[in-house]
Amino acid sequence: MRLLKLAALAPLAAFALSPVTAHAAPKYACAVHEVFECTAVSGCKRVKHSEAGIPPMVTLNVKEKGLFSGLFGGVNLLEKGDVYEDEKVLIMRGRKGLQTWTAVVEKPSGAMSGTIAQAGRAYTQFGSCVEAQ
Repeated sequence: MRLLKLAALAPLAAFALSPVTAHAAPKYACAVHEVFECTAVSGCKRVKHSEAGIPPMVTLNVKEKGLFSGLFGGVNLLEKGDVYEDEKVLIMRGRKGLQTWTAVVEKPSGAMSGTIAQAGRAYTQFGSCVEAQ
């Protein structure tokens, strides 16, 4: 009798113990509103997107762990990196050669900030993101 009860509950136990993936948007479409170039000598100054080599629209691809140059994909600006995500924030970071990049998105508001840094120079950008399908 006990064996019968155990056999009946086994499928439910297996379902309850199976891993559950966290809900995450696969991509975030981000508009970069402001870009600043910062150096140790001159401090930070506002620059145009083209001067910094940063497009006005980027895609943060959570699944691929990459920062894409176009809204709907394209070539990675920098190599793939790491992702931290919870219900309030998305943090991504990576590198390419001697450059590092970070992107932080506050999920409830969509506010985004990011950096692309190398020895002696950093570009900081501010913008807004929405979940993309």
